[in-house]
Amino acid sequence: MRVVKPITVTDAKFTSSTIPEPDASVGEVEWSAGTYTTGTRRIKSSTHRIYEVTAVPSTTDDPEVGVVADPPTWVDVAPTNKWAMFDAVNSTQSEESTQLIVEITNGQTVNSIAGFSIEGATAINVTVTDPIDGVVYDTDIDMVDNSAVADLYYYFFAPIVQISQFALLDLPAYPAATIKITVDGGDIKVGSFVLGNQLDLGVANYGTSVQLLDFSKKETDAFGNIIVKQGRTSKLVDFDVTINKEKVNYVFSVLSSITTIPSVWVGDDGSNDPTLVFGYYRDYQNNISSPTITDATIQVEGLV
Repeated sequence: MRVVKPITVTDAKFTSSTIPEPDASVGEVEWSAGTYTTGTRRIKSSTHRIYEVTAVPSTTDDPEVGVVADPPTWVDVAPTNKWAMFDAVNSTQSEESTQLIVEITNGQTVNSIAGFSIEGATAINVTVTDPIDGVVYDTDIDMVDNSAVADLYYYFFAPIVQISQFALLDLPAYPAATIKITVDGGDIKVGSFVLGNQLDLGVANYGTSVQLLDFSKKETDAFGNIIVKQGRTSKLVDFDVTINKEKVNYVFSVLSSITTIPSVWVGDDGSNDPTLVFGYYRDYQNNISSPTITDATIQVEGLV
């Protein structure tokens, strides 16, 4: 079992994107000094955030000033379209019509990349290019799930099911390299791209369980009709892990360092890992069951 602690993508690292800022295709407009009425939205490229006027009937405040005013005259709504894929909220998605290309130059070693809440993607390519050695990594990911295609009938007539997440754990360690992510498809949406370095915690065993948390609400009206208010869903994984006894303090240290940091949790190195989740661990219990190994349970709740 591994956990990938993400690095923060900054302006200096985010070197290229096919999504502009502001992105007029999704209605983004840069803020400039003036008077704005209630409900007007503007972005600031300096903060990569979208703001909305809450003052009645209008305000001349800078959005950064307005969000901390008392009472506030602006409210911080969401990240801009270009940066939504790199914030810590999985439900905010970057959108692109046909092909999304982003390039990250970290300036530090990164050996893992993962993506979550991906829609409309048919294929993803990840390329790592070093300024001296050239292309050192080039991998394609098929984002169409064909696991249920058992015969020709299903091949031709079953609905197309797209994969919404992936993880690559074998990126070469080139600190100066540029990581290029190319997403092909139509009406593409990406909730999160996570880059970081993996830490080995132990071995995930059979008995690891996966649950689906549904935040929808079902209410019954006065006539007995059931009304469903649809909410989001998230994944809850209980990892059954075997850890070498000498690594118990190490695992405690790793988990303590990411209590408030959403991370990528990987139970299996396979390409279709059902335990792959991006979120926080909720609980950790360790039973020292023998002189050499311990049995542990790590519960992880995925981001909505």
